[in-house]
Amino acid sequence: MDVRYDFSDVDVFLDEAENAIEERLSDVGEEAVAYAKEHGSYHDVTGNLRRSNKYNVEEDGLLIYNDAEYASNVEQRGYEVISGAALFAEKRLKEEFGS
Repeated sequence: MDVRYDFSDVDVFLDEAENAIEERLSDVGEEAVAYAKEHGSYHDVTGNLRRSNKYNVEEDGLLIYNDAEYASNVEQRGYEVISGAALFAEKRLKEEFGS
């Protein structure tokens, strides 16, 4: 008996699922950047530090970062720049995808 299966729709399904996941990661990244801008506990004279909060959807997940050279120095002095946003993103991703 010759049994044949057509799995041609599986690739389409997987592509759609991957796109949906990337979209949710991007949404959470946007939320995290907004959180960082709103909850930054430092006085940002030029606005550069808040504008430097970014995210990137990568193959293995979501990267939340601040690309200002001095952001880590500000955080080391006890101010919240991006670390709170990373924790916020982790919480949101667990809500979206389960823990």
